[in-house]
Amino acid sequence: MNGTTQIQGVVKEKLFRGIIGGLVGTIVFTLMGQYMAPKVLGQPMDVAALMAPMLGGSHTLGVIVHFIMGTFLFPIAYLVVGIQNLKGPASIRGAIFLTVIYLGAMTVMMPILGQGLFFNSLPKAMVALVAHIVFGLLMGAIIGKPNK
Repeated sequence: MNGTTQIQGVVKEKLFRGIIGGLVGTIVFTLMGQYMAPKVLGQPMDVAALMAPMLGGSHTLGVIVHFIMGTFLFPIAYLVVGIQNLKGPASIRGAIFLTVIYLGAMTVMMPILGQGLFFNSLPKAMVALVAHIVFGLLMGAIIGKPNK
């Protein structure tokens, strides 16, 4: 096995682990919004419903976009820019990366979606932060540390 083949194998493995980590993280994130958020907020947090106005009002399209972002976009971005540049155990690297994603969502996307900065709600913002951290912990742990 030559060096190029080994590198390709590592890239494929990390990409596969990234997709699995992103899918697991997205499922847990979504379940937290449905089952943890009501205990704190009195109602579920539905990311797909938040996105629906930008997608022609389609909740189904919101679910699809939510899962594409969580399963593919965030893990690939993490593999490209996060994994090598962050320090600490793999799960912590993932949590830090998703905290940065969270800050972007709260300061850019939520105002665009008419939800205000940090949802204009500390409890909603905290539920979203915890969900993003858990997503990142799971994704980072499943992907693992960078290869040297």
